[in-house]
Amino acid sequence: MEGKEKDCPVNRRKRMMFGILFVLAAVIAGTAGSSLTEAKVQKAQKTDSDYVNVENAGCETMELNPLRKEEYPEITNAVREYYRQQGEETGFVESYEDVCVYTKQGLYRSTYVVFAAYNMKIRDIYTKVPGLGTLYIVENTTDEFQVSAAVEDEKVKDFIQVIAQHEDVQDLMNETQSTYQEAVRSDALLGEALTDLQNAYEDSAM
Repeated sequence: MEGKEKDCPVNRRKRMMFGILFVLAAVIAGTAGSSLTEAKVQKAQKTDSDYVNVENAGCETMELNPLRKEEYPEITNAVREYYRQQGEETGFVESYEDVCVYTKQGLYRSTYVVFAAYNMKIRDIYTKVPGLGTLYIVENTTDEFQVSAAVEDEKVKDFIQVIAQHEDVQDLMNETQSTYQEAVRSDALLGEALTDLQNAYEDSAM
């Protein structure tokens, strides 16, 4: 009986809704809605630690480091593949669609910070949810791109916080938030589900 209770439709719906809430909260914060598996994180961290940190001069200013849309085809392909895998690994997400990649130079040479706009298709909900993920990209010595939603280097974390305040990034975040709110207003079922999610999250945090 205990096993059956854990797998009942109501509990499955609750697990799905908690996951959706986590993603949607991240959308508004302008961060990635889901994280890498442990193996992928370790791989990305190893790449970071092995890299010789040569800083990009002037990268903290918007004038010298503007937001570039679909500038690097290899990075765009790597980011889209990342979200394809995330869609397969996240049970409540059917797919991430219309992924558009905006890039800024990272703090160090051959690194990049990506702001990826997407439409997230949640299972059993018709309206797609606009989202914006923040990813850290490292190009390794074999010209491959390691994509990570987690950064261990405190200096890199601080740098990402700085460039996230650039006017061009803020405009992108505001645009995403606006389209997100429009999606919620356009679909009563989605709005109801999000209200239930928020209430469930607040109850669990008490």
